[in-house]
Amino acid sequence: MNYNWRIAAAALASIVMAGCTAAGSETQVPQADSCINPTRIKEQKILSDQEIQFTLNNGEVWLNRLPRACPSLKFQGGFTWQVRGTQVCSNQETIYVKDDGTPCQLGVFTRVSTGS
Repeated sequence: MNYNWRIAAAALASIVMAGCTAAGSETQVPQADSCINPTRIKEQKILSDQEIQFTLNNGEVWLNRLPRACPSLKFQGGFTWQVRGTQVCSNQETIYVKDDGTPCQLGVFTRVSTGS
């Protein structure tokens, strides 16, 4: 019985380590406490009704995946927001779709590897 437990623990450790290696190869793992400074946003690109890409002045690229689709976000091509403070953090900001004003919650920010 003790032998089977050791095999299971070793297998689990291998799976966890493989996942960590794979996750670091293209993008960083999303963190619930990731924040960006809105005054440093150079460009924002709406990729879909659920994804917004932010490019900062220093070249960093951040992707925000909303927890659920925001109707007409991509179609309207923009949003407004009222930022309080110097940081916009994961899961803590509401945006409003341009023209129709639909409120949508931002999700987790993930820093995207730019390959340079």
